[in-house]
Amino acid sequence: MNKKKMRLSRQSSNDGPGWLTTFNDLVTLLMVFFVLLFTMGSVNTQALGEFKNALQSGLGILGAGSQASIEIKDSRQDLDNEEILQQADGDGAPVDEQQESHPIGDVLEAFAAEPGINVSYSNQGAHITFEDFLLFDFGKAEINPGGFTFLDKLAALIQKTPYPVRVEGHTDNVPIHTARYPSNWELSIARAVNVVKYFAEAGKINPQRLSAVGYGETRPVVPNDTVRNRTKNRRVEIVLATEG
Repeated sequence: MNKKKMRLSRQSSNDGPGWLTTFNDLVTLLMVFFVLLFTMGSVNTQALGEFKNALQSGLGILGAGSQASIEIKDSRQDLDNEEILQQADGDGAPVDEQQESHPIGDVLEAFAAEPGINVSYSNQGAHITFEDFLLFDFGKAEINPGGFTFLDKLAALIQKTPYPVRVEGHTDNVPIHTARYPSNWELSIARAVNVVKYFAEAGKINPQRLSAVGYGETRPVVPNDTVRNRTKNRRVEIVLATEG
């Protein structure tokens, strides 16, 4: 009799820990589940949206609802300016043979004759380059009154083509440190965006065709070793992407 009671007592003591283990596992899983729910529910999407808008406004200039895109390109990407330089002579004039074969060579021929403007061609498309003094005062991103005339002419030509338009801002290697433009990156982006906005608003070009890029000082066309060369490097390039 005593032996039977001892066996029953041992069985009861063995069943206890097994039941408790299962219960503890269930409680642990429920705790993990509620922690996940709390974590997922605490993401403040409004705060993230406000941060994004504040960052875009600080870089540049685009108001709410604008449809032009802004990019910052890394200087480590493949450089296409070498191709452009190989196609141009010492003064930056376009190669005649390529201009004749290009689909919009005839349209841009008269425009390329303007002083301070260069038209060249690469496998990306047609590159219309403005030296910065034609559009901007030194160290500023607001288009000067004389620049509107050139942009109006170019906008009229762009309206005759179906190609995407990329506006690229470039600077020389002279540092800029102002409250509005802490570096050449911000200045180049602001200039490109202002040209894009003018094309969309005054030139009536579909904003979906437009994009703005800022390269800062990372893509010089000539060494920054003379005043004249630095002037050439301070430029805005409008690329009509006829390829790709």
